[in-house]
Amino acid sequence: MRQEVDVLAVFDIGAMSPRPIRFKVLEHGIKTTVKVSDILKIEWLGAGGVTRIEYDCVTVSEGRRISYKLLYFYHECRWQIEMS
Repeated sequence: MRQEVDVLAVFDIGAMSPRPIRFKVLEHGIKTTVKVSDILKIEWLGAGGVTRIEYDCVTVSEGRRISYKLLYFYHECRWQIEMS
């Protein structure tokens, strides 16, 4: 499942990619803020003229580790979350 999300990210000087800090996801009609606890892997991908950055992330919520991917579409400046 993929969903558009609003992301607060930091663009560090000299870094190749933005670093997501937290994002808002729509759950049951309510926007919930989620903090990115850890970024496990960052991968640049491109196909058909679309460049995106995939972040394999983990968030700890109520003692559970939740794994997901944040996708940043570089030229469009938009974010999506992919949950498995």
